[in-house]
Amino acid sequence: MADRTSATPLLALDAVAFDTETTSLDPRAARIVEIGAVRLTSGRLSEDDTFRALVNPQVPIPPVSTGVHGIDDEKVRAAPNFAKVWPEVSDYIGGSVVVGQSIGYDLAILANETDRAGISFSRPRTLDVRLLAQIVEPSLAGYSLDSLAAWLGVKAVDRHSALGDALTAARIFV
Repeated sequence: MADRTSATPLLALDAVAFDTETTSLDPRAARIVEIGAVRLTSGRLSEDDTFRALVNPQVPIPPVSTGVHGIDDEKVRAAPNFAKVWPEVSDYIGGSVVVGQSIGYDLAILANETDRAGISFSRPRTLDVRLLAQIVEPSLAGYSLDSLAAWLGVKAVDRHSALGDALTAARIFV
């Protein structure tokens, strides 16, 4: 049995809230077009310590995806590809716990992108605010990012931008 005195309360964690915007919702085919992250230090949101990068997916961005996140081929034309962005992302995350809304999707995308680029990927420890909310309040009508933000009185800003959604997930977590 684990020593309970060595447990770290969730709110004392050093973590990184993380989100991606992609070309589709199919994690096997989707390519990243934007990455956003914000640091949580000892359970406190560090809004001035953020990471945001546009990523050239090297495939056309479908109009239906652009309709969601507003990122089109022109916006990413001069952006670096995933392989060039990954070292910065990896350094920013470091050994932190990664927090996000339905974070398994983002990690599946990262795993596929690193595989395509021939880069080794080690899945970080994660906490999913959607799953945490389902445990805390199993009778909520919905668990979307907007629903959770409304339930907790958290301001959701810049929805469907990677950094905006990472910030909202971080606020929900806190």
